[in-house]
Amino acid sequence: MANIMVTGATGLLGRAVVRALSASHTVTGTGFSRAAEGIIRLDLTDADAVATAVADIAPQVIVHCAAERRPDVSAQNPDAAKALNLSATEALCQAARACGAWLIYISTDYVFDGTEPPYSEDAAPNPVNFYGETKLLGEKATASLMPDAAILRLPILYGEVERLNESAVLVLIEQLLDYQKQGVDDWAIRRPTSTADIADAINGMIGKHLEGEQISGIYHFSAAETMTKHGMIVALAQILGKDSGHLIAQSSPTDTARRPRDCTLSCRRLEALGLLKTRPFNVAAAEALAASPAALANAGH
Repeated sequence: MANIMVTGATGLLGRAVVRALSASHTVTGTGFSRAAEGIIRLDLTDADAVATAVADIAPQVIVHCAAERRPDVSAQNPDAAKALNLSATEALCQAARACGAWLIYISTDYVFDGTEPPYSEDAAPNPVNFYGETKLLGEKATASLMPDAAILRLPILYGEVERLNESAVLVLIEQLLDYQKQGVDDWAIRRPTSTADIADAINGMIGKHLEGEQISGIYHFSAAETMTKHGMIVALAQILGKDSGHLIAQSSPTDTARRPRDCTLSCRRLEALGLLKTRPFNVAAAEALAASPAALANAGH
């Protein structure tokens, strides 16, 4: 049993990580805007507060899930995105190093430009939007300040939600239930991945680290199925027993901030460790929706 700190513990991925790790470890979660009972309220952009919190918690492992994950918001408010995705990461790494903690930094497939998939762990990054740039800067800061840390790149996520807009996948249900004829992106190729499956892999990485295995550098985790957002929304409609005929496949980009076309990740390093275990989208998405009745009840209103 290890003492583990999880940042962003109130978010989509952070909640799944806390749930998975709590079965066999002592877990302290931190959050900010949604910090509630059982979660330490911590402003990660306050370096002094980060240093104090990490010293008080004295974790053996830190899983850094907190981030500004929205490309459009990152482009509109670049200073805030950089403060959370880079400056907070630097502060956390420095605090982790001071107390001897090992760290997993959560990154993104958006560090790639999407022109030459699949991307191996040692492929050259080339982000096409500011969000990807800030996450890559966070990777570089982590690697520089903590060479033994692990960097885990992930694709688009879904899982148990408090509200649908926590997930860029499940938020599509709002369009599905709107019943207005509208276009849905059928251009960008993604691999939607369950947060529960990711959390299990993170648990496995921590287990191997605690056993003395060298778990460091860049790792990729991704589900196997390739889908566009239009493909996702059709699959979600089938799970929910809803009609999707009003949703039109758009063959050109529809987002404000530029997105890469296809950032499919090759996950050879985690596969070699026996930690690449994923479920089909229809199975894991159905499970996530079944665990999110309140979010579904509010959809379409």
